[in-house]
Amino acid sequence: MPEAKIKKSRSKKVSAAKGAIEKNDGKNVKMIEAAEKRVELPPAKEVKMFENKKNKNKVSSVGSKIQTRDKKIIEKELFEIYKDQNGEIPDMSKIYHKKKSRAKRTLIGLVAFFAFLAALSWAGFFFFGQGRNFSGDKVTLEIITPTTVAGGDMVEYTIKYKNGEGVPLGRAEIQAKMPETFVLSETVPAPSEGDNLWRLGSLSAGKEGEIKVRGVLRGAIDNLEAFQAVLTYKPADFNSEFQKVATAVMKIDRSVLDLELSGPSRILTKSEALFKIKYKNTAAIPLQNVRVSVPAPQGFSFKEKADEAGVLSWDLVEILPSEEKEIEFHGSFGEAVEGEKEIKAEIGFFSGDKFYLQKENIFKTNVLAGAMAVTLVANGDSKDRTINFGDTLNYSIAYQNKDKADLSEIEIKMVFESTSRNNKMILDWATLKDDEDGVVLGTQLSPEVRQGTITWTKRQIPALAKLAPGAEGMINFQIKLKPFSEFQGWDTKDFEIKSLVAVKIGKMGSETGEETIFSNTINLKVNTNLGFQTEARYFNDDNIAVGSGPQPPRVGEVTAYRIFWTVTNSLHEIENLRVSTVLPENINWSNKYEITAGELKFNEATREVAWTLNRMPLDIQSLGINFEVTVTPTAVEKGKLLTLLLGTNLTATDKSTGGIITKVTDALTSNLDGDPAAEGRGIVR
Repeated sequence: MPEAKIKKSRSKKVSAAKGAIEKNDGKNVKMIEAAEKRVELPPAKEVKMFENKKNKNKVSSVGSKIQTRDKKIIEKELFEIYKDQNGEIPDMSKIYHKKKSRAKRTLIGLVAFFAFLAALSWAGFFFFGQGRNFSGDKVTLEIITPTTVAGGDMVEYTIKYKNGEGVPLGRAEIQAKMPETFVLSETVPAPSEGDNLWRLGSLSAGKEGEIKVRGVLRGAIDNLEAFQAVLTYKPADFNSEFQKVATAVMKIDRSVLDLELSGPSRILTKSEALFKIKYKNTAAIPLQNVRVSVPAPQGFSFKEKADEAGVLSWDLVEILPSEEKEIEFHGSFGEAVEGEKEIKAEIGFFSGDKFYLQKENIFKTNVLAGAMAVTLVANGDSKDRTINFGDTLNYSIAYQNKDKADLSEIEIKMVFESTSRNNKMILDWATLKDDEDGVVLGTQLSPEVRQGTITWTKRQIPALAKLAPGAEGMINFQIKLKPFSEFQGWDTKDFEIKSLVAVKIGKMGSETGEETIFSNTINLKVNTNLGFQTEARYFNDDNIAVGSGPQPPRVGEVTAYRIFWTVTNSLHEIENLRVSTVLPENINWSNKYEITAGELKFNEATREVAWTLNRMPLDIQSLGINFEVTVTPTAVEKGKLLTLLLGTNLTATDKSTGGIITKVTDALTSNLDGDPAAEGRGIVR
């Protein structure tokens, strides 16, 4: 490189160094320290420069002298100090210091010293303050609520908090979050400020408290409403905030509002009918913002003014406790409407444009056409449905003269057609109960179908001799299905009953001429023969103990029992099987169970034990599970039987009929009914 360029480069770098010194107001000590960290100096010069740092007054004197020196001398000295082995000024942004200087050693020593002091402080903290360790695990927050509540009723829940730590909390506050359907009545204590915020201040170690909140839930039936509380706190001597969150869920499974809709059971087309709605507040508090509404069924017209959607409604500002009132409305069905129709009334709470349904009531009426109106109802329903072996069938036949003339010589005949084998029906005629004492007759229509009839004339019901216009009557009777055990040899899996009413009219007014009118037809399909058994056992059928602990149970000692659920089936495949029960508070779930199919779960919050199974095919005729429960009797329970399991519920769907099968069994006790080796030994000792 040409010498001129080298000199120019050196001059720029020296000027940069000199500028740094001048910018620091002549304090060359700082420049020397900066250079010391960036460049490796010969030992002799390094010692010399540190000696110059020993006395502040000397440094200041040197700095003053440097400022008075000739410019060229300064540049020369700087060049001599900073030049490298090649005689050039190094790039200060890239060079580094390799050897440890005295200043660096001093700095490292100071760091080590302060680190030692910090470690000593923490050691003292842990040694002398072991009882004040803070983890946050013992700061607790919970919400206590009922699991179910009636819509519109007053509900109370409690927020409990506790500082179980060994150190105080310097600041604490609780924020409560409530569902929009909750109308707050009062809190104890009152919030510190709006939006349900309680400022608790400091909480000493072990201090606890609670906040009670009361109000009304106006959510819709079957809604799950969640309440939440957030505890925000800062432990003493901590700068960070911590939080605890608690959530409780309540189900609205009923309502304090009651509703009933009534009207004529039969209506002639185009005739105006009067309907009545009774509503009642069964709560002990007044209710506000209640709405009653009736949506118009198809083909129905209100006499009163309805809204654009065809809904007639009434907004009730307030209903007093136990108050019961009635609303009336009028309406009619159009000419083309005929048969059974439904009218529905609803009641609930409203808030703005939202409506929270509490209860609905459906009223069924028959829209009639012809000389005689006849309606058949089985077990309260005029539609097709499913039944079970052994069920009792309650039939009602309603009839009315809707003609303008007298009807006479009337014969009413109830007709059954059922699955049959060997000239036998599935109906048990020995169980027939008929107050009118109709005439029974059976006819075999085919090897698979048999007909049975019950006939009433003026001999059984004198009013049937002549029925005036508008006159009506009712015939009620009941009959049972035979149990499944009587059909096990039949070569069929499908059992059903077809039923209807035929009314024969011999004379209308002065005109003689026979006319037959038929009622609605009801088809009843029989569900599969689903069996269900529940047992509590200490010994199995082989007298091998499946339980443990003292038997009979003793106060203060743990006894384990086995609960057995068994489902049997042989007719149709079943789906969506669910068996459930609730454990009493003193009975514990041990999480020990045996299951061959499906899924068994225990819900700690609701204490429900539930077994679910998607399907049970026909090639499996029996399925069962068992699980263990334990109990430790208290002194209060001495001399008493223990309830191990509350009533058990089973629901399943018959895949063939589509019917829902339900079964309920009684509670199980420590008496262990059905356990030959332990039965009758359930009294706590």
